[in-house]
Amino acid sequence: MENEQRFDQILHSARQFGFTSAVLQPILTQYAALRSSQPPLSLFSNQPVDDYYLSLARRYLLLNTQLQGVMAANTQRIHAQLEQELQHTSISLAGDQKAHLPIGTFPAQLHQLEGALSNAHSFGDYTHIYTSMQQFDQRLSALEVTSSHLSALQNMLNLAQQAQLNTTVLSLQAAYQNDQQLFQKNTGAASLQSLNHLLNAQYQQATVAVVQAMPMVASTRLQELDQGVQQLPAANLDPAPYQERLTVYKKQAAAPMDVLSFQHFLKQVDNDIFAVKADALREDANQAIRQFHQDVEGWSSSHLYYDDYDGNSYAIDTSYLNNNFGLDADTLLNQATTLDDLQNSLDVAKTLLFNHQLLEMDYDDPTPYDQVHKADLQALQHYQLMQGQVIVISLSKQSLRLYQDGNLVRSFLVTTGRPERPSPPGVWTVLNRLSPTLFKSDDPPTSPFWYPNTVIQNAILFHDGGYFIHDSWWRINYGPGTEFPHHDDSGDQRSSGNGSHGCVNLPPAEAAWLYYNTGWNTSIVVY
Repeated sequence: MENEQRFDQILHSARQFGFTSAVLQPILTQYAALRSSQPPLSLFSNQPVDDYYLSLARRYLLLNTQLQGVMAANTQRIHAQLEQELQHTSISLAGDQKAHLPIGTFPAQLHQLEGALSNAHSFGDYTHIYTSMQQFDQRLSALEVTSSHLSALQNMLNLAQQAQLNTTVLSLQAAYQNDQQLFQKNTGAASLQSLNHLLNAQYQQATVAVVQAMPMVASTRLQELDQGVQQLPAANLDPAPYQERLTVYKKQAAAPMDVLSFQHFLKQVDNDIFAVKADALREDANQAIRQFHQDVEGWSSSHLYYDDYDGNSYAIDTSYLNNNFGLDADTLLNQATTLDDLQNSLDVAKTLLFNHQLLEMDYDDPTPYDQVHKADLQALQHYQLMQGQVIVISLSKQSLRLYQDGNLVRSFLVTTGRPERPSPPGVWTVLNRLSPTLFKSDDPPTSPFWYPNTVIQNAILFHDGGYFIHDSWWRINYGPGTEFPHHDDSGDQRSSGNGSHGCVNLPPAEAAWLYYNTGWNTSIVVY
């Protein structure tokens, strides 16, 4: 019966709106009586039956009116409830938007519902809004469920990648990216449902691959951890804590594990593998840093340059002092968070130490600047630069030599950075080539380091921060001692009577020759 169906719908809505059985009891009692009534038996006429159903329809209609009256009297409460539910939906939608879910027209639909609620007056209005909200929430929930399925597949792919199941990862990675594209299109509930079926199948495929590989992966990881632990004593580190955990891991690996347990197991083992490697690298870096600082401290103070121009003494190896580039490795080590960071700190410490030892060697080498120096050859061999083109710069002798495949091509006297702003030691590559360019000072005009805008004809950038090899047309004198305060024959003591701001200066003709006879692949060693 239509009236009975209509009453059932309204009663369902009333319960959804929070009307309790106690409030609805009078109506529920009548409803129970109507449902339990039976049509009369009639042997000779259908009239009594027809009258019964007509009366039943009228009574359901009356019951509908009574129920709507009860609910209409409580429209304020219904309005407040729907308003609260819309607020919750709005918060949920904002979270989905922040998570970059393809929400499409959801914000506009929500705005329409909010407008409809503000204009609602009758119970019918509220019922329509409630039905629309249910449909809205169902669609939004489907979107969120699909997003969670995508995340689950991504997590499983990450686990497969962590387990180094490269074949599985490659086969499913393309599928996962296609899934993401389909998800972003989000053409409707049917497309999301189809995508969910696809995601479930892919998730199962990845899960099976991970489960099958778990014993082999666990064994490989434990071997890697074991090897790392065995190397700790050589780095003067205590292996006992890791050995204890390794014993526990081996017991866990021997027992059955589900995917979640394996994921947790792998995370713990990988964390320890990282920690073992990090501990060893950090200790190696610390040792290299200590050795470097000891080398500088033992040499620097006993090899000072006495400057008869200003009567002061300066460190020959000023570039390596702590107030310049001497703490580069220390800083990198303190900031290190990855194995690559730690390795970089170790490499920088070793480079600083080796290049400082080259400086010491070249300081004692009487070989003229325009001939091959032993320190140069050691640098080329150590850094595996015997093939190709290399610029070698000696800070202690203020000279630059160009090598091609280990053979000396040409030599120059240069002026490098002053004590306050020395040139950076290390092994560098060409970062930029400029011809011509305009140099502008980063210092204020009141600073002793300020200089006016200066046109440079040929400049080779070899280190971030503006460290170039370039022409210096304002200078006359180059070579040993010009990195410190000195008399320059140009007569311009402010610009020329000291070392550079960290760049490597050459006379214009020599700088032009060097610029046009080197290229982007030229290596640069500064020691």
